Amino acid sequence: MSLRKAFQVYLGWCPMRDLMRPALTVQPRTAAAPGGQDGVTPELGWWNRYHNQLLAAALIASVAAAVASLPVKDAPWYSAIFLGVGLGVGLALGFLLSHRKQYARIDAGEFIRATMSRRLRITRDLSLPVAIILFAGVMAYCVLEGRLDQIFALMLALGIAFWAQYGFTLLWERRHRKTLIAEKGSMYTLDTAPGDGRVC
Repeated sequence: MSLRKAFQVYLGWCPMRDLMRPALTVQPRTAAAPGGQDGVTPELGWWNRYHNQLLAAALIASVAAAVASLPVKDAPWYSAIFLGVGLGVGLALGFLLSHRKQYARIDAGEFIRATMSRRLRITRDLSLPVAIILFAGVMAYCVLEGRLDQIFALMLALGIAFWAQYGFTLLWERRHRKTLIAEKGSMYTLDTAPGDGRVC
C-alpha cells in the first residue's frame, strides 16, 4: 500500500462512497437451492440481475424498431405507429396487473429450479424456444408479404412493453428492498442490505 493510500485510509476517505451500492444477501428460505450455501452471498454478475436483462431487451427492441422504420417511406407509418403503441400499452397494462402476483411467487421460492414442479420446469424450458420460433415465423411472414410497417409496429410494441416491464420491476424491487435474480433456469430474490456495500 502506498503512502498516499495509507494516509487516505487513516483519514477514512473513500473516493467511491457516492457510487456504493447495497450488498445483496440471500434470503434464508431460498439460500440453499440457488447457491447451495446457506447464508453465503453468491457471486452474481451484471446479467444475473433480472432488471438488467429487461434493460437489454428494451434497448434491443428499441434499436430494432428504429432500424425497421428506415427501409420503406411510402408505407402507412402512422397506422403502424398507432398499432405498435396500442399493442405495447396493452402488453404493459397486462404486466402491470399481473407482475405483483408473479413476483410474489418468485419471492416465495416457487421458481427455483431445484424445487419447482416437473410441469413448471418443462413449461419454463419450452417457453423461450417456442416464443423464438413464433417470433421468427411472424417476421418471416411479414418480410415475404412485404409488410415492413407491421415489423416496425411489432418492434415498437415490444420496446414499449420491455421498457414498462423494466420500470415496474425496478419499482417493485425498491418497494420491497429486494433484487430479482434470474440464472440457470431459476428465478429468486435477494434481500438488499443497506450499509454492507463497502467498496473501499
